[in-house]
Amino acid sequence: MIARQLCKALRRTYMLSSELQYITELGGQQLLPVSDGHISFSKRLQLLRDKAHAWFKFDIHSFEVIFIPVQFRTETQVSIVNGHACLWKQDIDSSTIFPVPRIPLQQTIERDFSPDSLCSIPKQIQGNFDVLNVHIDPVQNLLAIVYIRYIRNGGLVSDEKYYIDLVALDGNEAHPQAAGRTLFFSDFKKRDIFTTKIGKIEGLGKHIALRLQPRTPLHGGASRWRLQVWDWQHSTTSKCIISGHIIDPDVDEIDMCFLRNDRFLIITDELKLYSIEGMSREPQLLACFLLPVLSMNLRCFTQTDDIAHAQKQALQVTWISDPEHRLLSLETRSSELYFVISTRIFFEPEFVDSDGPAATIPWNSWGPSNTRVFPHEFSCRLGVSGSRAVYAFAADDTEVNDRGDSIATEYRLHLMDFSPSAVKRHHQQGLGRIVNEPSTVENIQTEQCITTSMPYVEVVSNRTFGNGEFIEIWLDRDKLYLSRDHPELVGPSHLLMKCDVLNCFSRMQKWIDLK
Repeated sequence: MIARQLCKALRRTYMLSSELQYITELGGQQLLPVSDGHISFSKRLQLLRDKAHAWFKFDIHSFEVIFIPVQFRTETQVSIVNGHACLWKQDIDSSTIFPVPRIPLQQTIERDFSPDSLCSIPKQIQGNFDVLNVHIDPVQNLLAIVYIRYIRNGGLVSDEKYYIDLVALDGNEAHPQAAGRTLFFSDFKKRDIFTTKIGKIEGLGKHIALRLQPRTPLHGGASRWRLQVWDWQHSTTSKCIISGHIIDPDVDEIDMCFLRNDRFLIITDELKLYSIEGMSREPQLLACFLLPVLSMNLRCFTQTDDIAHAQKQALQVTWISDPEHRLLSLETRSSELYFVISTRIFFEPEFVDSDGPAATIPWNSWGPSNTRVFPHEFSCRLGVSGSRAVYAFAADDTEVNDRGDSIATEYRLHLMDFSPSAVKRHHQQGLGRIVNEPSTVENIQTEQCITTSMPYVEVVSNRTFGNGEFIEIWLDRDKLYLSRDHPELVGPSHLLMKCDVLNCFSRMQKWIDLK
């Protein structure tokens, strides 16, 4: 009797407190609050719930259309970050950034620029360097340019030097928070030098990481990949370096991604979890998570800058997704599979002990309950942001190709929410379809089956698409972006479409119906 009365009193206290409900809702959606004392908790709570409900309506018949500039419609590196489209085309040394769409009263960045013109290279040697990659971060107003300088002796390349320049994205000067305009690499050993490298650059907060990898193997055996991490706000140098062997760059692709400001993954045919202890020493290996595939040629996708912005009555509320409860997606080209993995597994004390030796963890001990594996059937990648993922799965219609295989002719977008609040809304309000039964896919490389069971709630679009009708999918906080060919334009022209899940139902913006 006393316990029942206590429970009623606690529930009454909870129902009368918008702050407690807001904190609970954030936890259920796996979000963390960003302090904003000017907005009442009741308004924050209402907006947070409105956004969660909007996803379950998932109407994709209404979009705003944004045309990509002609010069960026082929062979262009494209990313969607903080409501901005960031494009870089290496062969013409040209980049552009613009908001999608243009929203009044919101700080945005829009400019065209040539990355090599921003590099701090003396004019007399400007013919002896190449830009390898760029990292565009509108959240921090940061442009990081990776370039290589060739040292020649008698016309022949005798050495190479690598640099990263840090520039304010809305100007041409050094970034005001950077320790210096240029980040310097620790010296390569002579046997590690090769004349052509590709580099992937990643950033999260104060850290920037660059992974260098050969395009072709060295004569006589394996080459080496190399990864270096800088605290770019406090130093221009670093000894935070790891490296490893690679036999064939065309097959053994190495990737990396940040999980939190002090942890990152190296992805090969296994997942190696590292901790950043400081810039004066190499990262510490915490654990090695085995995968149920052989050579993978993996690519990792995850959103780490997903600070959610929303406007209501001219007020702005912000929150971020919890880094310990995000999703990351691994694309396995050789096995034609997508792994959707909860990052919580990389923070579990059961598997990760920073004080002890690094453990090797079998797939069956960590994988099935913390992942979902889907066949890679559609022409574009699976999009992830926070605790949500979206992908196109085959509808009912199929046809037989020349080899006698049945292939799908139409696809539907499936939005999948892996957060506890989605499961709660399903049980309380019947929103979405809960998927908690195990699913099994075949690894075509080994002909073995992989079974996974991480629960989620899904909503399926009522609109179908043909295979190849759109090229890419992005989730960026509360918006869905699709890139597709335009049927009325000649050549490989693309357009970018944006669907804001909240505004498209409140009709706060003008939409173009593409049905």
